[in-house]
Amino acid sequence: DVTGRNVWIHDCTVWNQDDCIAVKDDSQNMLFERINASGVGLTIGSIAHSVVRNITFRDCYMHHTYKGIYMKFRAGDKPGYITDVLYENIVMDEPEQWAIWIGPAQQSDSDNPCAAHPCSICWPRFSKHCWIPAAATYSNITLRNIIINNPKQSPGVLFGNDSNP
Repeated sequence: DVTGRNVWIHDCTVWNQDDCIAVKDDSQNMLFERINASGVGLTIGSIAHSVVRNITFRDCYMHHTYKGIYMKFRAGDKPGYITDVLYENIVMDEPEQWAIWIGPAQQSDSDNPCAAHPCSICWPRFSKHCWIPAAATYSNITLRNIIINNPKQSPGVLFGNDSNP
């Protein structure tokens, strides 16, 4: 997990069963480049009532990753913002789940893995519960030159909220 300002992480390899890189609350001006990764994604989140801005992931390769691009909000009623984000020149080979997920955190905080906190990890197969917090705002998000080879599921999911589209 990375929190802070004016961070540059580059030329590294991350293989795990969690977020490969997770940009956390109140982070700004971060550049991640030339990274080989496989896990739960090049992640921003989960974010609650803070501002995360000016984050760039570029020139990254993800072989047999679970998720690829993953931006997520956790539950909360205070405003949170993810803004000025660029994912550029990202290649994913055979992602296992969603290559691109922009929306609520897909997790469970209980003994029931399909409970939605805020979105069930079983969605949509075994659970229909998936909601994005009303106070969550995404703005100025750019995905440029994203290549997804042989995804196991739909290449991506983008969630909005009726009260804060």
